[in-house]
Amino acid sequence: MITEEQKIERMKGIGGSDMPIILGLSSYKTPYQLYLEKKGLLEPNFEESPLQYWGNQLESIIRREFQKRNKVRVKLVRDTIIHPFYDFLRGHLDGFIPKWNAVLEVKCSHQFMAQKWGEPGTDIVPMEYLVQVAFYCSLINAPQARIAVLIGGNEYREFKYMRDLDLEKTIIDAACGFWDAVQKETPPPAYNHGDLKLMYPRHNGTKKSINQDIMKSFTELKEIKLKLKELEAIEQAAKFQIMNYMQDAECLVNENDEPLVTWKENKKGSRTFLLKGV
Repeated sequence: MITEEQKIERMKGIGGSDMPIILGLSSYKTPYQLYLEKKGLLEPNFEESPLQYWGNQLESIIRREFQKRNKVRVKLVRDTIIHPFYDFLRGHLDGFIPKWNAVLEVKCSHQFMAQKWGEPGTDIVPMEYLVQVAFYCSLINAPQARIAVLIGGNEYREFKYMRDLDLEKTIIDAACGFWDAVQKETPPPAYNHGDLKLMYPRHNGTKKSINQDIMKSFTELKEIKLKLKELEAIEQAAKFQIMNYMQDAECLVNENDEPLVTWKENKKGSRTFLLKGV
């Protein structure tokens, strides 16, 4: 779990968990939202998701398993690591392996992400984690990193990253550019709808004339909306036919007795129609 001290530290510079966001690899936060947080204009959300909670609970167990399997000692690094040339680049390691002069990164991954992890022993890991360990290697000038991951709560794998200076240069350059933008108060562009809502929370009462490019987007949007409306009507008709056929049955099955559709009561007593595998 992130400590109050670590929360304060994150406001002073850029950490390893910031790098996937800066590089546009995060599905949870955009560069613009991170910019607002670093400027103190947006309250960071430090609330743990269930996956993050259990990841924190299991971190020490995964670390012990790594030590046992590799017969090495992992040193816990409590202090903030600061880059030797850029004092705004900093991070907290999950562990350091003195025998190999290597960073240890511990992850707890959802089973639905299993396909993003390659064969054990390779460096085929989700890109957001790869840039994180590359960043940590740059911080402490370590020649390699090991990643220990528990997937789906029961599948343990290990991966190895050998230092890639070209990748690290890309990461450091992006981090420096982002921090320079924070200092100069030049925010990054909007990445999604959420960014635009933060940028423009209120209208100013003016009008803006459409141009050729926006007319194209407007026409595409109208066509998509009409198609969605037509598809929704087809969907509702098909759903009605299935429900009318099922009547008071709980489940619709195929020839192998595998469920295709369920239509059963929820906690409030109302029946909920659910299409399996979609």
